[in-house]
Amino acid sequence: MFAGLQKVLQPAGYHIMLAESQHHLEREEKLLETLLSYNLAAAVLLSVEHSQNARNALIAANIPVVEIGAVRADPIDMSIGIDYVAAMYQLTQTVIASGYQNIGLLCANQEQWIFQQHLQGWYKAMLRHHMSPNRVINAALPANFSTGASQLPEFLLAWPELDALVCVSDELACGALYECQRRRIKVPDDLAVVGFGDSDVSRVCQPPLTTMAVPHHKIGIEAGRALLERLTEGNWSDRKPIASSLCMRDSC
Repeated sequence: MFAGLQKVLQPAGYHIMLAESQHHLEREEKLLETLLSYNLAAAVLLSVEHSQNARNALIAANIPVVEIGAVRADPIDMSIGIDYVAAMYQLTQTVIASGYQNIGLLCANQEQWIFQQHLQGWYKAMLRHHMSPNRVINAALPANFSTGASQLPEFLLAWPELDALVCVSDELACGALYECQRRRIKVPDDLAVVGFGDSDVSRVCQPPLTTMAVPHHKIGIEAGRALLERLTEGNWSDRKPIASSLCMRDSC
């Protein structure tokens, strides 16, 4: 996303300052207080969750603000990203269409808003096909390889009938793949595994991971264009959610 923003904004004479809050709301408030003292032209937030204090500070600053990554109905100003409900719905539909009957969803530590969208898309797909949506684990752990590996045994213990696992990140899914290899579980014959994000690791793990691609570069470009439109013309033309795309590989 950052590369996409740079591609649009740097030729127009704008420079990007970076700050990392690690999804801590109080830390974000303090960082915004510092950044706003620099008389910013605009603010880009890689997040859709903010404290009311942060929202008030950005509104009072009277500058263009764009939240990128996920689309939400009530943004501070502008919102550019994908529809996570639609993306998770499509991914789950694909697993169902492949003939799997006992499907689980593995979530981990992520923004509550994104988690809710993932869960909504999951429920929508499962209930449409009259299938149980209750095989869900939401681990209070980072969405990384270790969590994927450690949570697979929890799934198999709770639901030994499991034949497919949907993960909310490629890292979780690849961790589950590693654990399958350790346990001599054949993927996808014994258990299908799919991820979310289309990260580099999804292409080189074994087997290569079926996943939902998030077009980060395009999101950055569209966010940059929206900001330029607002900065130069005073308004912006509302944009539809950016389409995600399914990457079919050998894990499902």
